[in-house]
Amino acid sequence: MSPPFRTPGKKIRFLDILLGLGLTVFVAFLFFVPFNFFETAHCKLYDLSLKMRGSLTPLPGLAIVAIDDASLAKVGRWPWPRGKIADLIDRLSEAGAEIIAVDIVFLAGHEEKAGGSDQLFGEAARRAGNVIFPFYFTLGKSKEGATKADMASPIAAASFLLFDDPKKFIDFPPPPAKEIFAPPLEIAQGARALGHINVLPDKDGKARWDPLIIEYDGHYYPSFSLQIAASVLKVSRGDITVRVGHSIRLGKEKIPTNTQGMMLINYYGGNQTFPYHSAADVLAGKSPAGTFKGKIVLVGVTAAGTSAGAHDLMATPFSNQFPGVEKHAHEVASVLQGRFISRPTWVSFGEFGLILGIGLLLTFLLPKVRPIYQLAVSLIVLGALGGLMIAAIFQGTWVKIFFPGLLVILQYVAVTARPAPLAQKETTRATDITGIVQGEGELSAAANGTSRPEVPSLMQKIGRYEILGELGRGAMGVVYKGRDPIIDRLVAIKTIRFDRFYEEQEIQNLKERFFKEAQAAGKLIHPNIVTIFDVGEDKGFSFMAMEYVEGESLAKFTARDRLLPSGKVVTLIIEAAEALDFAHRRGIVHRDVKPANIMLAPTGQVKVMDFGIAKLPTSTLTQTGSILGTPAYMSPEQINGQEIDGRSDLFSLGSVLYELLTGTKPFKGETLSALSYQITQGTPLPVSRLNPAIPPSCDEVLLQALAKAQQDRFQSGKDMAEALKKIVKKTGKT
Repeated sequence: MSPPFRTPGKKIRFLDILLGLGLTVFVAFLFFVPFNFFETAHCKLYDLSLKMRGSLTPLPGLAIVAIDDASLAKVGRWPWPRGKIADLIDRLSEAGAEIIAVDIVFLAGHEEKAGGSDQLFGEAARRAGNVIFPFYFTLGKSKEGATKADMASPIAAASFLLFDDPKKFIDFPPPPAKEIFAPPLEIAQGARALGHINVLPDKDGKARWDPLIIEYDGHYYPSFSLQIAASVLKVSRGDITVRVGHSIRLGKEKIPTNTQGMMLINYYGGNQTFPYHSAADVLAGKSPAGTFKGKIVLVGVTAAGTSAGAHDLMATPFSNQFPGVEKHAHEVASVLQGRFISRPTWVSFGEFGLILGIGLLLTFLLPKVRPIYQLAVSLIVLGALGGLMIAAIFQGTWVKIFFPGLLVILQYVAVTARPAPLAQKETTRATDITGIVQGEGELSAAANGTSRPEVPSLMQKIGRYEILGELGRGAMGVVYKGRDPIIDRLVAIKTIRFDRFYEEQEIQNLKERFFKEAQAAGKLIHPNIVTIFDVGEDKGFSFMAMEYVEGESLAKFTARDRLLPSGKVVTLIIEAAEALDFAHRRGIVHRDVKPANIMLAPTGQVKVMDFGIAKLPTSTLTQTGSILGTPAYMSPEQINGQEIDGRSDLFSLGSVLYELLTGTKPFKGETLSALSYQITQGTPLPVSRLNPAIPPSCDEVLLQALAKAQQDRFQSGKDMAEALKKIVKKTGKT
């Protein structure tokens, strides 16, 4: 057996040490450089450590009353009248709830004030005596000399009163705000307490911190979750002390914060870690006796398809569709149970010490051992760092191991990539390795998620939306990943430049049609339809802000080597057919159903997108000889320029089903004329002949879906979905 050690020449030994020490100094320097990529890497490792730790036992005395999709179906679409929320408060109060925290911001409205609903709502909260309401800020520094609205007395009374040393705010300022959005006085006066619900997501859009303090007009306001915990602990305003830049004391309970007064959220697990109760059941009196007695009850919107003002889903370490009300539940439980994750001052010193210690260890050890042992040592050190990170999380401490881990990888690459005879080129190789580290951010960013590198400075904002990255480009414009700063929500923003494709005299009419169609499509609230939140104009183009969906389009699964199981395909098309049926019953036709317009979310749910822009005329959409649009999926009536209805979409969906099952389109042609002829006159081969694994019953469904005459096709998306469900039931494949 060969010995693990080798005896290199003096020159090589010296260069090994020089390179190892140089890399150690380089990583030590990066430790103090605030690059966004490094922060994102730290956050990803933090998320991993939470998932590896596993779920925690939830606080037993906490429950969530969810205004979910079932509630909207039974009670009515959102927003509900304030009288309905007042009834919900009355029900929970009668059920003996200890605290009722309503995670919905009620803003002043002329109709509510004139109709007296604000007064009645406030009286319901006052009767209960234990209701907590939220408000929120527009974050950012106010302009010099800007006047701010007078603060209602209940809001002003919510601000922090005691500080260990207010002068420290100069060095440790909390997030500033320039505008407040609060409930009207009639409602606020009925509340037991009020707190802000602002979220400050990290660079990757995930919520990991709760800003316990926000500064507005020289006063400092607590978060909604903090006020809930204070009410449960029966801690008055005079018993709350802010230790600026360090922690907050709720009576005897100490909450660790960072220097900005933000608490690291200790998520107990994923969605529905805490028990959910449908708001419709509570209103109907269907909740068993004792369900809410003596409990902290948080009320909030969890429905996935509500309107823009109520959509309260956010990205967290456990889910990209995490209800805001449950985020508050995790924060409240963490405070009440004393389960915190923090970064004490000594942790940063320890991390820097790890860099120096590992750097010295590997600098003097790796060059002395054989390659197989170099790999083993490096893996052992990386494993130890991972174990340290997980063990620290169990103890409530976040240890950042990215830089020590990066140093291990660089040391290993440096010592193994250099052949011994080329020792004279060591300096050049060290420079090359440094270049790899500097470029690593771009490579990792490209591989992580669906976002592309950051867009140019000219496109940092569209309307009120902040641009985070580019998701894709199409013939009509660019799709961006953005953020709505008012409610801290991720959105997808599709831009359209009409002036590139239309004559000047057409543009105004087309814009009016676009806005009208988008507004109509924005009313489509369905779990399998991408929700449209907003439309507008900015910087010479029109834009549409819609629900941001992570996942991949079905276009990825049309290649023969990427086909999904046939049972899975049928299930996905059933969901798409039901979504189209929902739209058709409301008089909206998609007109551009194709694999690229159907998203498959990580949860396995289908999302049909691009309602609202497909009605733009395509006859003039030509550029450099190519047609903008998707002729291969068009129905015969679309090809012939005839009037169309929902049955045209079902023909297109049938073409999508055919392609997903076989890896080939049902109608093909070398030219547009040849393709048009095939769509209007041709008959595709049965799918069971192209793929023997597909049951013949699929041939029958596709024969009807792809019928040339509208009256011979399925007459509704529901009919098509029911026919496909029979196949699933018969074959037993899902």
